[in-house]
Order: sequence, then structure tokens, then C-alpha cells
Amino acid sequence: MARDNRTTQCRPARQVPTAYWMLVAGFTICRSGCVVVPFLSLYLVRQQDFSAADAAQVSAAFGAGWAIGPAIAGWLADRIGRHPTLLMTLSAVAAMYLTLPALQSLAALTAAALTIGLLFDAPRPAVLALVADLVPEEARGRAYARLYWASNIGAGVAGAIGTALADNHITALFYIAATSNLSFAATVLICKIGAEPRPKAHPPGAVDRDAAAITGYRALLRDGRFLVLCGLTLLYLCSYQQVLFGLPVAMDRDGLNPSAYGIISLVNAIGVVAFQPLLQPWIDRRTPLVVCAVGAITLGLGMGGNLGAQQSLLGYGLAAAVWTLGEVLFFSSVMTVVDHLAPEGARGRYTGIWASTMGISALIAPLTSSAALDAGGPKLMWTTSLALGLLAAVGLLVLQRHIDAPSAPSTPDAADLDLAPTRA
Repeated sequence: MARDNRTTQCRPARQVPTAYWMLVAGFTICRSGCVVVPFLSLYLVRQQDFSAADAAQVSAAFGAGWAIGPAIAGWLADRIGRHPTLLMTLSAVAAMYLTLPALQSLAALTAAALTIGLLFDAPRPAVLALVADLVPEEARGRAYARLYWASNIGAGVAGAIGTALADNHITALFYIAATSNLSFAATVLICKIGAEPRPKAHPPGAVDRDAAAITGYRALLRDGRFLVLCGLTLLYLCSYQQVLFGLPVAMDRDGLNPSAYGIISLVNAIGVVAFQPLLQPWIDRRTPLVVCAVGAITLGLGMGGNLGAQQSLLGYGLAAAVWTLGEVLFFSSVMTVVDHLAPEGARGRYTGIWASTMGISALIAPLTSSAALDAGGPKLMWTTSLALGLLAAVGLLVLQRHIDAPSAPSTPDAADLDLAPTRA
């Protein structure tokens, strides 16, 4: 059945259930304990006396796990349910955080990093699918935006904790990370978030077998619009990830102290917390894909703005304010698009595949930044980032036009997969 193309977020929404707020609180606590990954290389080099090359090997294993972990977790969220998926992944990653400080060999640490990568972002597909399960459709856009905003508060807390403890108490970060994940698991268990059985879309029998085929990965891989969205998200993220991989190197080449990068990170955190509530009314009145495109353009312009920083912390700070605005616009809206493209029985898988683009970009971005820096210095790197943002924006607008174009399903499979125009 075709969905209305008009934006509906501005219509009065029914009350959001308490379980949603508990989910947001638990996820925020979980993200506030994400203190291990940013300091993992530092731990290996300083605490364990490994070389930089060894640390890079361990980090690469983490990135490889992150690239595929959310897709597996999304399948589990649909197959066994959101509640058991959250409990299993949160408990498992907490156990790995507690185990890692006891490991000494490079092989063991590499295997542990791969496992943590698999589990690190595994709760996200179940969390995002739960938002769709719990919140009425007309309120989901704002619900996803609130979750993004709250998780960034958690990320800011994580950054503060990591900065305070990394120099003298770096091993404590592993116990903090484990505690935060177990706290989220306890919230899920006590509040029974996602434990309620979801209503079946079809009665038992032959129709259920058809529905199972529709919601499998084979059908997902035939959903061209969703795959295009994932590809465009990857383009966006390859530009965005230069904040982590390219920006510190560029600032160092400009002669700025390491603390200067910490200030830019603080500008980003404050910007997200400030911009998102201010922009939400404007976002509510716009088509989500158009908002994503504006976010991609703004991100690209912010990355290009680093070209004019000219060894100035103020210049980098102004550019950070621009790309932070692009970050808020994109991430406040993109999950609404994923939600509208996903069949009801495959939300976990769709969000899992989409979330995997984050891990994939974390593998690609360091390679592109190092290649650009070697070939043309920071100027080429920032020009490339600008181009990626603009290219993603153009693609998102073309995708929106394709979704808006009238279409009629030509086969039973297309009809089952709801390929009629979808509001996104």
C-alpha cells in the first residue's frame, strides 16, 4: 500500500510511551561509557608497549568487526526479538571489556578487538527498530531526533571521562565501559523494554511463509532505493569521518597543540546539543531526504571551510560549527527515511545494514585521508571531503525525486515489498 508523500511530523502526535523514554535513557548511559575505542591505540602503545604498527593492526580488527556487527545484530533483532538481542549483545560486549585488560599477546588482543568491533554498535539496530515499534508513525521523526540528541550528550560525557582518566588511569576506562553497557542491559531487563510480543502482520499459514521471504536479506538486497540510500550514507560518512582521521593530522601539520583538537571536539559536542532542539521545528516541516541533502551540503561546506583555517584555531572552530550543523541535519532525519523504506518485519535488518555503513566508513576514511595527505596535503584532503559531501547531497535529491515519482508494482514480489511511492 502506498504511503502519503507529505510530511506528517508536524501533525499532533499521540503520547510517546514511557518505554521509549527508558530506552533513550538507557542508550544515553550506554553511549556515555564509550570510552575505550578512542583510547585503544593509546592503551596498546603506552600501557602494553606495542608498536604503532601493532596498534594499527588491532584497530583495523575492530573496524572490520564494526563493519559487519550491526548487520548480524539487525538479523537477530528481527529473528529472536529486540529484547533478547539487546540483553545478549550488551552483556557480551561488557564481558569483552572486562577481559581485554588481562590479555597480553598481540593475537589475543587482535581477536578481542574484532569481537568488540562486532558487538560495539550491535545494540543500535534493536534500539532503532524499537523506536519504530514503540512510537506512533507521526511522531517517529522527532523520536529518532531525540535519541540522536541524547546519545550525543552521552558521547560528550564519554569524551570528558576519557580525557580525565586516559593519562593516569587508562585501565579504568575498560571497567567504565563494561558498567555502562551492563546498566543499559539492566534497564532493558527491569523495564522489559521490547519484551512485549509484537503483533503479527499476517495470520499463521502460507501467508506467514511469504512474509518471511519478504523480510529476509534476499528481499532487502533487491530494494534498490534502500541500497542507494546506504551508498549515499557511506559517501557522507567518508567525508564526516575525516573529523576523526584527517582533522587531527591537519591541525598537527599546522603547528597546533593536541589540546586544540580537544577544543574542536568540544565545539562539536556543544554544537550538536545546541543546534538540534533549535532546528527540530524546521526539520519537522521538511521532507526528511531533503533535510539529509541539506545536511550533506552543509557538511561538505564545513569540511571545505578547513581550507581557510590557515593555522588558526578560530578558523578550525568556525568550520567545525558549520560541519556540526550538517551532522545534526543529516542524523536527525536519516533514520526516518530508513524507517519508511523498511517493511515492518524487517526493521532490524534494514537498520542493521544501514548502521554497518558507519563501520565500513571507519575502514575507508583513514585510507582516503592518508592517500590525499600524501598526494596533495590537507588541501586535497579537504577538497575531497567537500566533493564527497556535495556528491552525497545530489544523490539524495535524485533519490527523493525517484521516490516521489509515481510507480506501479509489476510483480507480486514488488507489491509485497511496498515499492509504491514512500514518504521519506
